[in-house]
Amino acid sequence: MSEFNSQVKDDIKKAYDDVANTYLTWTQSSHKTRLSYLEPMLDSLNTTDQISVLELGCGAGVPCTQLLASRGYNVTANDISSAQIALAREHLPGSVKLIEGDMMKLEFEQQFDAVLAMYSIFHLPRDEQSVMLRRIFGWLKPGGQLLANFPESSFETASDQSWLGGTKGAMHWSGWGRTETTRLLVETGFDVVVDEVVVDTEEQNGVAKDAPFQWIIARK
Repeated sequence: MSEFNSQVKDDIKKAYDDVANTYLTWTQSSHKTRLSYLEPMLDSLNTTDQISVLELGCGAGVPCTQLLASRGYNVTANDISSAQIALAREHLPGSVKLIEGDMMKLEFEQQFDAVLAMYSIFHLPRDEQSVMLRRIFGWLKPGGQLLANFPESSFETASDQSWLGGTKGAMHWSGWGRTETTRLLVETGFDVVVDEVVVDTEEQNGVAKDAPFQWIIARK
């Protein structure tokens, strides 16, 4: 890992640790959108076995990890923030396997029916995002599905040292843009089933702004 990428991860961990409770409240406006993609995707999984799901960037586990657990799925959930993992333990049953750390360091022997990555992969530096998509493809069973969202626009990096009022670390984002992200998915081997843009309205310091995200459901 480059020194720059290592610093980005350290910054993001510190920032999420600092604003974990604020972030849980702030994200409530996105819950409806998250569930509107998650529920039909789960319902479309074609298996009679117990469903196994990996979630990258689970945060406090609300509401998506909670839904997975309520259905009795075999759930593995990851987040880089120790504060987020602590909140997830409060909101989730002990059956959910929680893994703290950088998603790029994850390794699995098992394969999953679905991988979720909502508001998470875009925190990785762009050079790591294509690597992560290839790893996700390998972690999925044949016919397994990825649900993820990405910035609609292309930008190499954006940072905010006081995101959501935080005073530690810094938040970082990057994105390939809709066309290139779709190309990367197809090049990796995915069949893109859903490719839509949803505009979130995000509020910071009393100022609302539009944030368009590309929502993807892709099948291996």
